[in-house]
Amino acid sequence: GQDMPLDYPVNIAMATAFALIVVSCAKSAAAFAVPPAFGKTASMFSSSITTSLSSSSPSENGNPTTMPFFAAPFFAADPAAASPASSSGQPPPQSAATVTLRLPLGTLFDGRDYVFVTESNVRGYEWTMKEADILMDDLTDAALGNMGVEGSSSASSSPLLADYELSQIVLVPTADWDSSRLGLGNRYDVYDGQQRLVTLNLLLAGLRDSFRREADELSANDKEGTGGGKRAVALAATAQEISGMLMPARVRKEDVARMTLRRRDNVLLEKIAIGDTDGDGSGGEGSSSSSPPVRDYSGMSARQRSDLLSPLSSANARIFHNFVHLLDRLASLTTRERLRLLDYIVERVHLLVCIPETSRIARNIVMSQGRKGMDNEPIDDFKGLVCFRYTLEEGDMYQVFDRWDSLAAEPSSRPSTDVDPSGEDITPVGRDIVSSACQLRASAALRTKIRSRGGDEVYEWERWLRQEMWARNQRRSEQLGSDIGQEKSTSVRQPWQGKDFFDEEIKPASAALYKFRTGQWDEFYFLSKTGAKKNMTKKQRDTTVARLNFLRDITIGVTSAKEAEIVVLELLLRAEDAGADSSNSNHMLSRYLDEILPLIEKWSLWMALTRPSPMKRHARVFALLDAMDDVDAVGSLGLEMSSPGDDGNGTIGSLLRERMDEYEFGTTAGGKRLAAAILKRMNAYLMVEEKKVVPSGKGAPTVEIIQHHLTSDDALDELAYRIGNLALVSKAPPRNSGRRKNKHDSSYWENKSRRYKKEPWLLTRQLSELDKWDLDAMQDQQKDLVSLMDLVWSLET
Repeated sequence: GQDMPLDYPVNIAMATAFALIVVSCAKSAAAFAVPPAFGKTASMFSSSITTSLSSSSPSENGNPTTMPFFAAPFFAADPAAASPASSSGQPPPQSAATVTLRLPLGTLFDGRDYVFVTESNVRGYEWTMKEADILMDDLTDAALGNMGVEGSSSASSSPLLADYELSQIVLVPTADWDSSRLGLGNRYDVYDGQQRLVTLNLLLAGLRDSFRREADELSANDKEGTGGGKRAVALAATAQEISGMLMPARVRKEDVARMTLRRRDNVLLEKIAIGDTDGDGSGGEGSSSSSPPVRDYSGMSARQRSDLLSPLSSANARIFHNFVHLLDRLASLTTRERLRLLDYIVERVHLLVCIPETSRIARNIVMSQGRKGMDNEPIDDFKGLVCFRYTLEEGDMYQVFDRWDSLAAEPSSRPSTDVDPSGEDITPVGRDIVSSACQLRASAALRTKIRSRGGDEVYEWERWLRQEMWARNQRRSEQLGSDIGQEKSTSVRQPWQGKDFFDEEIKPASAALYKFRTGQWDEFYFLSKTGAKKNMTKKQRDTTVARLNFLRDITIGVTSAKEAEIVVLELLLRAEDAGADSSNSNHMLSRYLDEILPLIEKWSLWMALTRPSPMKRHARVFALLDAMDDVDAVGSLGLEMSSPGDDGNGTIGSLLRERMDEYEFGTTAGGKRLAAAILKRMNAYLMVEEKKVVPSGKGAPTVEIIQHHLTSDDALDELAYRIGNLALVSKAPPRNSGRRKNKHDSSYWENKSRRYKKEPWLLTRQLSELDKWDLDAMQDQQKDLVSLMDLVWSLET
């Protein structure tokens, strides 16, 4: 169920009911349903699989089989199906609908009704001293008001200012609260509000420690043996009250902290909440006379701070620095001011507590508000699923988490090749590239269009992840059974899980997409000097690069061809695997590059020129994906250029020629980008055929209109925007070049032809050989380019 830990047991009755639902709905919901069980060999996997969802369901032969640990999706569509009973027999907190309450902090931090964890908040604690200062300033200004110096006349008469609204937090009930161990209460996963809640914990801990130290000082300086008097007792009692807010106690029940981060980031927060001491590190919860002194974090030397923080995560470091900073701020306040601040925080600081029914609703609420911590995106939620929900071992969880961070770092912020925490070279590609790679790969795997609808894509990504996990584990199970049947020695293996998904799906797809979008063709092994020399001739490599450049230009620059990236990425990943596979690399690689890649290029041109509906574009993309598995099915899939057009008149090839001849490229920015891509591809084709070097500079070429007014007849002005009147140039032409020029002005054409003669593009240089440019010259160029289109894209076949 949602927010359910991997080792959470599901009772047999529930599992049986779930299995029956799966059987009855298999045909209509196969992608989400749990597939057939692993089989008899499932028990041979690592024992970690049995520490996950370990319920039983009947198999075909009547023997019970183990449900895989990923049986229930995190973002379940049906909240009832995703809410297992807790191990204590107490049902998790359920609500008939989303509940929103306005609660003072004193109520929220009283008892165990609200205990917070951050299972899904993958971004961790990120507030710095700047954000902590802003919150501290707001609270002290609101609490102290005009109190000024202690003892002033206004101090006793001025009432507290108005309530302070600390905005909304979004919580989802978890299913792991065990009342037999923890007593009555509820635990909530914090979807929004982690930064504020952690900082409030630190501020309250700072107030507690300040009161405790003051009580201890009064007791130590008391020469009459009264324990510091009533003032010391009152301060000690106040410190004890705050301790109860941070560590709500229950008689005969286990300890629990108000706020718990992920284990790696929770080290210092836990110590601070307990009240870490200079002695054995245990908290001092008694009176000031019996409690050991709390650890003086603010008095640590630089060396002590370094020794403390060096083995800890960056979130721990931020917690430490913010806590020390808040201690210093509190030290500047008088006892009365600190008491006034405490009363204000407990009584007058309010939060709008939103408790949705499911994690999916919570996520939609947070995304609709456009805020969550620091710029949270759907890819961050998916990162949390892969790293924590679908990875079994805690050590693996954080290793994958760190490696994901290395991959998603901005390329400009790190060296081109970095070393990730596992010691493996990794190239940062940026979070947007990782997100796009997941979107494209999920679309290919699920054969469906995935829309970006306020974050809903994460549900489809999880479906892709679960589908891959099932398929991979099924193959492992079958292979393991084969090994057992052949009496081969087999080592205990873990199931294929989130860490493997990152290594084998997300990382290579992100790297390939980054290379494709940035045009780093030499970084692909099959196109590198080593790989290309082994697998293809120079002409084949140059042709492949020209095709990929064309696909890159139109998928980036032309909206109607964007979907082609789905199949391009699939081809690049397959070609990379085939190029590195020495057993059968030449056959498979040549098939992908010589048969499939030209098809992708033709149909991408079709998308760009004809601008079909999204449904038709996706249908062609999915047919191309199918063709990669069975190239002999190209004809039956309707992918040949000789196939009938959508209107039944003529063929796809004739339709493209017609569209090329009529398309007014020069009227829009998108049309000019398409024309630049087409002319660049045509130039590359001619230069490869003539064994000339194709320009590969970093600057993207563009097109310019050769002459705006080709004739005095205004009715023919639209001819100026056809591809025959466009020239590919290395840089943008001078402003208003060719506009309102006299067609009989010979100096105008002479200036242009001199400029064209210096261009590296073959077709542009050929224009400079003409004596003049007029309507006849434009029409001849138009016919030549449409004819050249047949050669470049083989439209006659």
